[in-house]
Amino acid sequence: MEKVSIDPKKYVVFDVETNGLKSKEDDLMSISFFKPDDGKTYNRFLPLELSCVVKTTKYNGITEEMLKDKLPLTQEEFDEVIKEFELDKRTILTFSGRNFDEVFLREYLHRKKILGFDRLKFKNLKKQIITSRYSGGEASKDNLCKMFNIPKVSKIHTGINDCILEWELFKKLGESYYLVMEGIYKYDVFKLNPDYIIPVSYLQKYPNLSKLLKDRQYVVCESNEIYNLEIDAHDLDKFQTNISGMTIEHLIYSMLNVQKQDSKPFLTENKQKLEWIGEIPDTLGTIFMDFNSDGTVTAIGEENKTIEKEINKVNNHLKERIVPLIEYIKNDIFNMKPIMSQELVIDREQNILALCDLSSEDTVLEIKTNNKRTDEYKEQIFYESNGRKCYHLSMEWKYVDGIVERIIFHVFNVNVGIGNAPERWTDESRKRTWEKTSERLQARIKSKKIKIIDFVGSTSPIIVECLKCGNIWKTSYSTITASSFKCRDCHKRRKAEIDRKRRSEKKKNSEYITKPHKSFNSDERLKKMEKNLNEKVLDISGGTIEVSNYIGAKYNVTATCKKCMYSWQIRPDHLIDRCYCRKCKNKDSSYQ
Repeated sequence: MEKVSIDPKKYVVFDVETNGLKSKEDDLMSISFFKPDDGKTYNRFLPLELSCVVKTTKYNGITEEMLKDKLPLTQEEFDEVIKEFELDKRTILTFSGRNFDEVFLREYLHRKKILGFDRLKFKNLKKQIITSRYSGGEASKDNLCKMFNIPKVSKIHTGINDCILEWELFKKLGESYYLVMEGIYKYDVFKLNPDYIIPVSYLQKYPNLSKLLKDRQYVVCESNEIYNLEIDAHDLDKFQTNISGMTIEHLIYSMLNVQKQDSKPFLTENKQKLEWIGEIPDTLGTIFMDFNSDGTVTAIGEENKTIEKEINKVNNHLKERIVPLIEYIKNDIFNMKPIMSQELVIDREQNILALCDLSSEDTVLEIKTNNKRTDEYKEQIFYESNGRKCYHLSMEWKYVDGIVERIIFHVFNVNVGIGNAPERWTDESRKRTWEKTSERLQARIKSKKIKIIDFVGSTSPIIVECLKCGNIWKTSYSTITASSFKCRDCHKRRKAEIDRKRRSEKKKNSEYITKPHKSFNSDERLKKMEKNLNEKVLDISGGTIEVSNYIGAKYNVTATCKKCMYSWQIRPDHLIDRCYCRKCKNKDSSYQ
């Protein structure tokens, strides 16, 4: 990587430790400054004022005892810090989602009526790291430091150490921007090059990338629905992340018998314009698939074979029901002309390329397997169109009690062109909008009995907890905003219950009459199987773990530790293999 000259006399590094994620509700517990030119440091603990207990000790090592008898920051002290560290003359470096550190300091000073914040100029290094909205936030400060071989990365974050890490990271990053792209079981990190032609789909996939191209021409669009198809979906399911989207698009391609265009040589040459820097492990386990010509998929990796079977089963049912849609696309959209997929269109003036989902010499059809509005993809459709007629196919997933009941396919006729950008399309308006994102997300999922317990930005993983079963998992911004967002464990239980009811009703309404015979009813059988499982688990765990809520071998049970009363959700066979309480085994485990 090209060395960039960094003048340490122009910068100060800043970091905070907090008692939560909300600047108006959670305490600022410490502020730290580091002057890289002379090594001078400032680390100041602040008292708890909005809460009586520290909730984040396992992340930052700060305890109530460490904050005992600490005094709030004063105007005189802050003025002295500004003078000593030249905060009003230097650029203040941070690394945080949504300008987290800057916002917490601003809110604290406002609450204390301390003046001087408006004299400070911040630079957030995280904005130089361009990540996908579907990633799990692997491009963290710690992971980037490890990639660059920067020492002293610690699981327990402390202000001064984080400041030093951020300075060393800044020296590596310089003023360049870096693109973090998904690979197989890893993320590749590339340094952006001005000669690189940017795929228009990246403007949706990588939110920060769109800001780098803010001077591009503004696209306007109008659309109207011209066709829809509603199908029964009681035996279908929508998979989280973008798995459903990719596999359903592939199914449509195979049913239309499209002519796939070979754009790989150009795309490979274009990608080589990026400078490969290193790689970061994919800790969330991205699932990769091979797409077969018959519309099925083959998972890469034996651990993904189960979901491969589920996807192929769903798509096999879907294939039978979307025949009218396929006929409409063939006859009414493309007029029986040969259909291409992945046609390459390049706008060299704007330095943007597009790959068409479906196209012919005079028509383009963009497929999106969600119910988002057409204008959210207007740039993609505009660059694909190249003067041709444009259409947009979307899918609407209808849910009842968390189960997909109906799917509606919508086809829109789209007109796109160049227009004037409205005032709301500015950086300042976007900033004001993102400040309200956390509260809006929580309000959105409140009715689903799911609570956000960790949110640091739209491009970072969001940690949520199901208030019904206690399940805790990582998700992404795009997933949590989808109508299908739900607790997978509760969903499986609900679906199993509905399937049993349907089988029971089908049996009652059957025309055939069978002779009665002696057997356990379903409740008795489940109770017996739960008893057997419980006895086995108690024996293996030495009487420390018991089981409840058994509904079948493939569904999670509730395991409870009798020592600490911690409960978690786990499949029966997995519990047999790992028959111990994670909390008791690793009480000092750190946030990952």
